[in-house]
Amino acid sequence: MFKHMTNMNAEQLLDAWRKAGMVKENEAARSEQLLQALQQEKGMPFYSRIMLGIGAFSAASSFFGFLITSGLINLASHTGMIFGGLICVGVALFLVKLSGNQENTAKIFCIQSSFCAMIVGKILFVTGIAGMFNGEGGWGVTLAAFIITAATYPVYRISLDRFLSVSGVFISLLVNIIGDRSLGISAEIALNLFFLIQMILAGILLTNDHVKRDYLPVAYAALFSLCVILIFRTGDTMIGLPQTPTFYSLTFINAVLTLSLIGLIVWAVGHYGKLKITSFAPAFLGCVALGVISAPGVLFSLCLMILGYVKHERSLLLTGLLLMPAFIFLYYYNLEISLMAKAGVLVGSGVILLIGRAYLLRKSPDREVV
Repeated sequence: MFKHMTNMNAEQLLDAWRKAGMVKENEAARSEQLLQALQQEKGMPFYSRIMLGIGAFSAASSFFGFLITSGLINLASHTGMIFGGLICVGVALFLVKLSGNQENTAKIFCIQSSFCAMIVGKILFVTGIAGMFNGEGGWGVTLAAFIITAATYPVYRISLDRFLSVSGVFISLLVNIIGDRSLGISAEIALNLFFLIQMILAGILLTNDHVKRDYLPVAYAALFSLCVILIFRTGDTMIGLPQTPTFYSLTFINAVLTLSLIGLIVWAVGHYGKLKITSFAPAFLGCVALGVISAPGVLFSLCLMILGYVKHERSLLLTGLLLMPAFIFLYYYNLEISLMAKAGVLVGSGVILLIGRAYLLRKSPDREVV
């Protein structure tokens, strides 16, 4: 595999195809426009965005403390906090507009200052709205977070802010569903429905090539929320964590993840005409087996790895690889069997994986199998 890899980039490969007559001129022109658009959307490197986020959060904490200690913001005045939050949001929008299109130090400073102002503004707005809901603070936070996120998402194009804002809405909903005792037995239905909606949302946004990249932060926020749900469900019996109500069940979540994993495998292949029963049957049986033994975290990790591999998204692939051992640990820790039996399960799982690898090598000896 590696001996055939070169340093040719996408533009050079496209030019070679055009010279060889493999691509028409009009198709090549559209492809070049798409490549240029993707390069422009890429913007700053990933590590620069991380440093920008860390710096903005530190500055936002200091700025928020200054507003409180100086008396410019009164925590007892909900209206004042809402008004102050809207002012900070307006300042953030002005600064990001002022930054321009040139990649330089001034732009980075303006973006970081804008992000700082946006963080403070959203915190003040959400806190002010939530304070107006007497006795319903949790749902007030969700409502306020949704309002400010929906208002700023189309006009404030910093992907980190979009991801954090949408994640805040999803996590707030999750906390309210779990913590609202008035829901009673309906909490399980609400949690399952919330999980299903997020799976559908993430699946549509990540597998549909016609979806704009502007909506990718929503997909990543949904995946983050799904991961939190699965960690909560699989880790609720760990030492030090409170026991959750017994009416929560993993049956529905396992079924959704099993169907999602099977669908992702079919999507990764391309279409039904390319599927071979002899190759797909073991994968199908493996997905069903994982769903039966109640391993939702493992199923979710596999979904992330498939998405990351097919879409060439390293963040998804690495996240799936990192979550896999964590969920496997939680699964085996929570098994109510002896240590000897757990050891036997681990050995048996390893043997099954080795048999599966040998089967794939025999059926496709010309392909590399990891």
